[in-house]
Amino acid sequence: MPGSPKSTIRASERAVAELTRRLESACRARGIPVTVQRRVILEALARFGGHPTVDQLYQDVRKRLPTLSRATVYRVLDTLIELGLVRRISTRDAVARFDTNLSRHHHLVCDSCGRVEDVEEGLLPLGELARVDEILGFRISEVSVELRGLCQRCRQAGSDEGRRAEHP
Repeated sequence: MPGSPKSTIRASERAVAELTRRLESACRARGIPVTVQRRVILEALARFGGHPTVDQLYQDVRKRLPTLSRATVYRVLDTLIELGLVRRISTRDAVARFDTNLSRHHHLVCDSCGRVEDVEEGLLPLGELARVDEILGFRISEVSVELRGLCQRCRQAGSDEGRRAEHP
């Protein structure tokens, strides 16, 4: 459940190991090398425990790979998306964020701090969307709902003004 302590716990070692295994398998299937950069960036993304931006990943990964360039982070993220390991999500503020949760889900976006949290698809009553094809003749391939407002922390802090004071 978003906002609960469980939702902010960083990825377990088991989840990181599973993502690494999927990276190795996807790279083998495509005949591309499993580079240190790909592995470290994917691990950082999994451990971030949220939906980091390129800049957040870059700052984190540079601790382990000090010579890494921002351009390399962009290229690696593009490769991880192409391999089907990561999803790029875009919010209204046009900042690309990255997600290793590939299951169908939606997002809560805090207007004050910019925090993005997952909302599992079953929590939203979107069943009627299936009728869009029947009614309008439009076949839906993907649904992504972005719910905007104030997260619990910002509401408790009374910060309904000001933006981008990122939570630690």
